[in-house]
Amino acid sequence: RLAEAARDGSATREELSGSTITVTSLGPLGAIATTPIINHPEVAIVGVNRMQIRPFWDGTEFVPRKMMNISCSFDHRVIDGWDAAVFVQRLKTLLETPAMIFVEE
Repeated sequence: RLAEAARDGSATREELSGSTITVTSLGPLGAIATTPIINHPEVAIVGVNRMQIRPFWDGTEFVPRKMMNISCSFDHRVIDGWDAAVFVQRLKTLLETPAMIFVEE
């Protein structure tokens, strides 16, 4: 319900407050690398950057592959750098292999 309200512009300020992390993207208008700024009082922000075809070494040759970067900023007064790095690596794994979302560790 809330996602639909946000999409159609009917979400209230109260419905959109109280978050701890923002996910932001400029889609195809964005850059291939950014430095997102944390929205106070949140503790982190994840920036999804533009996809781009880049060369990828598959072990025998370079092949074109769609790739994108994610850019994350964390408030290190609240989040330890190690935990932030673990979060980014897990997010990367889930984006690269979405079926892993359903696999328990």
